Amino acid sequence: MPNVDWPLSQLQAYQPELTAEADFDAFWERMKAHSQSVPLNAKLTWVEDYPVKSVRVYDVVYEGTDGTPVHGWYVVPAAEAAKGTLPVIVKYHGYNGNRGKPHELLQWAAMGMAAFAIDARGQGGLTPDLAAYPQGSVSGWMTLGILDPNIYYYRNVYIDCLRALDFVCSREEVDTSRIAVYGGSQGGGLALAAAGLDSRPKLAMPYYPYLCHFRRSVEMHNGGPYVEIKNWFRRFDPDHSREEQVYRTLSYFDGMNMASRVRARTLMAITLQDTICPPSTCFAAYNHLSCEKELKLYHDYGHEGLPFHEEEMMRFVQKYI
Repeated sequence: MPNVDWPLSQLQAYQPELTAEADFDAFWERMKAHSQSVPLNAKLTWVEDYPVKSVRVYDVVYEGTDGTPVHGWYVVPAAEAAKGTLPVIVKYHGYNGNRGKPHELLQWAAMGMAAFAIDARGQGGLTPDLAAYPQGSVSGWMTLGILDPNIYYYRNVYIDCLRALDFVCSREEVDTSRIAVYGGSQGGGLALAAAGLDSRPKLAMPYYPYLCHFRRSVEMHNGGPYVEIKNWFRRFDPDHSREEQVYRTLSYFDGMNMASRVRARTLMAITLQDTICPPSTCFAAYNHLSCEKELKLYHDYGHEGLPFHEEEMMRFVQKYI
């Protein structure tokens, strides 16, 4: 297939300058401190009639810092576990997706783990978005509050993801020293953010992560939601007079900047035919990882399902957690 990006040798060497502002860490410490001051108010409902009797499935709702009810599925082996013994994995989903169905977590329960999957607020699941965005935006979520990192859409989403870690750490059966996070596309970007902003994850498994190297992604993408940013410029800033302000906001949420702060052992998958999350933007994140890391390359695949990579992640988890 023809390359959709640079040759592989160039991608492997690509390490663009980080875009994190001087107050990047202070910004996120402030957001995390506020989150810690707001009760989680988690509620679990046991799905008693779930047909697989070797697991217990719980419908979970916890609150974001603005009161948004975040919905998730929590799945654990049915056999009673001693306190603090179960490793746990947290799944984040792709753009416009949702927490999925409980059966999508069964492989982890079969491995003797707890598993938790959550909605991204306002997207395709049950979770609404109660935040206010006074600035203009276009259809979708990429441009909500794009002129100010304090109100940008992904500020709350990233904190929701960290509060998912708070939830699993509140469970008495969970071994909080054995936490993994994973996801593809947007979920990959969220996994990088969770591992970059929080020391609790010990493993991170993002595949073709979205939300990385925003400026190049907007320039290079050929499909998918990055077009929302271009459409925002067309509608609200046709002369790009506020371009630097936009990219300054996005820098606080860039997976490339998050990757440089990840300490969890990381397995990343990159597909070289991806036109939605261009390979160079994923390599920008991977090459800034300074943790122990492994890369799986899928030369002939694009932004699509990778069922064989699910087994690679299972092996990675089995080996290291």
